[in-house]
Amino acid sequence: MPSKKASPIKVFAKAIGHYPGLTLCLILVIALDVVAALAPPLLLGKIVDSLTTTSAQLLLYSGLAYFASLLLAKLLEAVREGMITVWGEKLTHEIRSQMAAKLKKLPASYYAQEGSGSLVSRFVNDVDTLEDLFSSGIVNMIADLASVIGIVVVIFSKSVGLGILLLLFLPIVWLFTVKIQQKSYRAQLDNREAIADADRVLPETTANLLTIHLYRAQSFMKRHYEKILKRSFDAMQQSNFCDSVYSPVVIFIQAVLTGLMLLLASLGGPWQSFFGISAGTAVAIIAYVGQVFTPLSSIGMEIQNIQAAAAGSQRIANFLSAEERPEETESLGNNAKAERKNSLPAIEIKDLTFAYPNGKKIFDHFNLMIREGEKVTLKGRTGAGKSTLFKLILGLYAPQGGSIKILGQDVQTLPDNQKRQLYGCVEQTFQLIDGNLGEQISLRDPAISDQEIWQALETVGLADAVKKLPDGLNSRVTNATFSHGQMQLLTIARAISAKPRLLLFDEITANLDRKTEKRLLEALERASQGKTLLSISHRTELLKDGRIIEIKRNNHN
Repeated sequence: MPSKKASPIKVFAKAIGHYPGLTLCLILVIALDVVAALAPPLLLGKIVDSLTTTSAQLLLYSGLAYFASLLLAKLLEAVREGMITVWGEKLTHEIRSQMAAKLKKLPASYYAQEGSGSLVSRFVNDVDTLEDLFSSGIVNMIADLASVIGIVVVIFSKSVGLGILLLLFLPIVWLFTVKIQQKSYRAQLDNREAIADADRVLPETTANLLTIHLYRAQSFMKRHYEKILKRSFDAMQQSNFCDSVYSPVVIFIQAVLTGLMLLLASLGGPWQSFFGISAGTAVAIIAYVGQVFTPLSSIGMEIQNIQAAAAGSQRIANFLSAEERPEETESLGNNAKAERKNSLPAIEIKDLTFAYPNGKKIFDHFNLMIREGEKVTLKGRTGAGKSTLFKLILGLYAPQGGSIKILGQDVQTLPDNQKRQLYGCVEQTFQLIDGNLGEQISLRDPAISDQEIWQALETVGLADAVKKLPDGLNSRVTNATFSHGQMQLLTIARAISAKPRLLLFDEITANLDRKTEKRLLEALERASQGKTLLSISHRTELLKDGRIIEIKRNNHN
């Protein structure tokens, strides 16, 4: 079902809405910090102006007041930084919670099309950049902008001419800042894309190490990784160059402005009323000029942090806007299932239309009906769409047209807790998870008991082998624990442990010797008793008493 379009602003607003009290306290502390930072130069200017007219005791009190204002300003700055850090951590936690909740609403087709590395990058890298955005980005930039505005107002109140001069210099610094941040943004975006590519390619490479060695593709993969790393390196070089250039240029402009202000302030005659200031005011303005360029310099860095996080925040917004799966239908009760068992087809496909994003159409108004208890084999040339049809039946892909139903229920709206009871899929390889042998079979489904696990192992002929293991079902499993053929039998045990009514097999006899193949087919025969069987196989002679359906390119019937 369509999801509401999420923008980065909406995502932030929703997260901020969970912490209104903390947000208001942070705003108050920032305001107090800005005001406190303006006080020390003003006090210092008054002290300088009163050096010749004030008693020593009063000067001592004035000096103590000056140091107290400095201490208060630094204390408020420390409190502000601490609150920004806490606020940022709470917001990023809230955003991660939103993303975790979104995971439960996404259709299976989303996970089939998105690489695991890309999802990990969103939850880790992209959200981490948002924490930088909150802690050293937008909030600090707002505080620094408030400081700049406060300083400009104070200088205008002391000397209109010097205030105008400051305003003439600020656009120069701002234009330079904008130019730098644009280059930095492009560099940060290139780096983010390179990191995402690396996160996507790394798990794929690890999972296919044997194939890479078999085809001696190490040099190819090395060049591939070098290209990704070079993209990231070049992008970071560009970003570092922007960082190294910005601060020295701003400091140089600060020195020029300070010298020009003092020169104009020293002029007499008609310029006196426009630029003239007292000695104390000159000291205060010199301090303010140093203060105004410090936040301006920080703003440049903060803009870069914001731009670096912009790509990540947009990716998060796109993730939260991803289309959600339709609302789940109510599951059929056991009695309803029994009543409808003979009236509903096991699989019913009507007017199926499907094409990949690249435009290649696989199915065009394709129809197929499989009755309960039937054994059906799909055959066809490589690329004809057999595996695609499997993924469509399993709900891993969403069709562009038509419908696919299993026992009368649309595959896109099947409740998650009912899927394993309706169908089980046996893949060509056994995918290990983190857990013991029992968990490998049950996939930690609390509805599957140890007794049902043992029944599945008995059906596929692996019960004796498991009993010989030191810890039985509690044994840890690696690829070396069982032979290749036994691992294939485990895939069947996993599929039938929930006692599904429909079994799907994807070329499970591929790359097996004759003896192992015979054992596997015998296990398949036992496992499919009383069940509907749909399989992909190039060797149709292996299956008995079944219907064969040929899948052709651009299937239409």
